[in-house]
This record gives sequence, C-alpha cells and structure tokens, in this order.
Amino acid sequence: MAKTIGLVLAGGQSSRMGQDKARLIWQNIPLYQHMQNLLYESGIEEVLLSGAQCGSRALVDKIPGKGPLSGVHAAIESLSDGVNLLVVPVDMPLLPPEACKKLVSSTAKQGRAVMFEAFSLPLILPVNRQLRETVKHALSSQDHKDYSLRRLFDRLQGVAISLPDEMEVQFQNTNTPDEWRRAHTALSGEE
Repeated sequence: MAKTIGLVLAGGQSSRMGQDKARLIWQNIPLYQHMQNLLYESGIEEVLLSGAQCGSRALVDKIPGKGPLSGVHAAIESLSDGVNLLVVPVDMPLLPPEACKKLVSSTAKQGRAVMFEAFSLPLILPVNRQLRETVKHALSSQDHKDYSLRRLFDRLQGVAISLPDEMEVQFQNTNTPDEWRRAHTALSGEE
C-alpha cells in the first residue's frame, strides 16, 4: 500500500472568524495541532501544514491566492509520485479519525482520488503525473471555479463514497464564532 502523507490546509484568511482559525484553542492546543494529531491518530505518520507558518513541516504557497488549491500545489511539489495526500481543513475539529481511515483504505482499493459524497474535504489524492498536470492547469486558469477542490476531484475522475449518517454532524466547518461555539457544544455533548 502506498504511503499516505497528511496535509492540513491552514492558509485561509479567516475573515468570517475575525481571527486566525489555525491558532484558535481546541482542547488546550492550537487548532492546527489538533488537526495534525487527528491525522496521526488516523495512522498518518507524516503531516504537512499549508499556510500556517507553524512548525518545521509548514509549507508556503508557491502560487498564492488560489484558495486550497494553492496549498495542495505546495504539498505535491514537495512530494514524490507514488504517495497519497490526505487533505483536511484546519477548521473541522470534530472530524473523526475513522473517516480519514476510510478514505485511506478506499483510495488503496480504488487507486484514485476519494472524497465523501456532499463534502469536498477531507479528500485523498494519489500523487502522480495526472494530479500534477491537472493542478498546474487549474492554477493557470482565470476562472476562480477552477481553483475548487471539487472541480479538481471531478477532473481527476475521483470516487465519491458514502458517509455514515452518524458521522455527518462531525463534518461541520467552523468559519464563524457561532459555528465555533456550536462545535464546542457538540464536543461537550450539550444540545
């Protein structure tokens, strides 16, 4: 089975949150570290950070301003072909490690990009020539829609798998202070 490298996308502007989401504190540690730990719990041994400027494995976007695709590009430029890249957002603190494990096992079976139906992230991408060329082409586009990870997934003819119903609530992003509070409420089990 191909080695899987994790990538935490932490380079967004956090404008709706009003502060850097990567540095928000979740369970006594910065959110970017929580997401790194989540990937480690999923069996990933090496984790990269995109845009967070935190730690020795932090990547700088070589082509900034193209959203998450810039982070994916920076990651694949630092990797060799033949590995898989498991991409998670920094702002999904309730993401269960089991979901990441399911993506890893699914891409091992499929040999293609895999994501859950109705969710662009997390996403796993086999790093190969096709991925590099598709990302390069998308980054050269003037159409902002070409920067979306969903469009990248479609161009790679990825496989969408079903998400168990009980996991769906754990796939909430925390883009605003209200969403952040709801995630904390969900963590504590209060409704």
